[in-house]
Amino acid sequence: MEGFAYYCERYGKLGDISLPLSDRSVFFGDAVYDAAIGRQGRVLFEGEHINRFTSNAARLGFSEIPEGEELSRIFSELIAFSGFSEYFIYFQLSATKSTRQHSRGGAGASLLVTVTPYTPPSPDKTLKLITYPDKRYGYCDIKTVNLLPAVLASTAAEDAGADEAVFYRGDEVTECAHSNISILKSGTLVTHPTDERILPGITRAHMLVAAERLGIGVEERPFTISELFSADEVIVSSTTKFCLAAEKINDRRVGGSDKKRVKALAAALFEEYFRQDSAKRQEYC
Repeated sequence: MEGFAYYCERYGKLGDISLPLSDRSVFFGDAVYDAAIGRQGRVLFEGEHINRFTSNAARLGFSEIPEGEELSRIFSELIAFSGFSEYFIYFQLSATKSTRQHSRGGAGASLLVTVTPYTPPSPDKTLKLITYPDKRYGYCDIKTVNLLPAVLASTAAEDAGADEAVFYRGDEVTECAHSNISILKSGTLVTHPTDERILPGITRAHMLVAAERLGIGVEERPFTISELFSADEVIVSSTTKFCLAAEKINDRRVGGSDKKRVKALAAALFEEYFRQDSAKRQEYC
């Protein structure tokens, strides 16, 4: 089923919307983005996704950043236009300039929003992972469109018949190509702290809140490849995956000894998605 898009005040089918060469995402990757899911007219954690998006745009010095209310309005209009009951929303702010030059000075900004159909995974789904060296630059905490390392890692995972790639630097696990990764060990949830080496995942943050509510201890600290393979459970979390356990890494079986806790965490996140709240969350800074 074809998706729909908004670009520079124009709505249309995804295949009918095109970006001009003046959009600096084309030549320079000069753009930030975010993504969310939703159902029945609402967007899950909408305010948090918008806040991260506008904050990242400000950190990169964009001169024109849309207000949260404007983004929410465009989301609502595009969702209604699409007619989808469950959907994936992608939104991107690109610098625009008539001439191709490295300096952004004087550039404006263009907003792209797309909506495509989405089907949530089964909470019982388990994942196969591979490990992959983390060769990214030093802005992993900013969600930019410069995703070549993630593309290479994801392609390697696909070629290996796996669902996701786990990045590591030296012996330290950071995150996955497009997810956060955590482990359960002796009843404690261990996850990398939110520094410049990982994206501060919104689902990850809600998983930590759920863990505390369920009486599961939380440690935000780096963990090693050895700890990854010896964990009671390995958990991958993201906007589209929610919170899923891994069953294999590099074709070696992992986890499986603390299913009760990982299922409780998964259930908490799936419940937030399926809860029938009539009001949208709009918590804009």
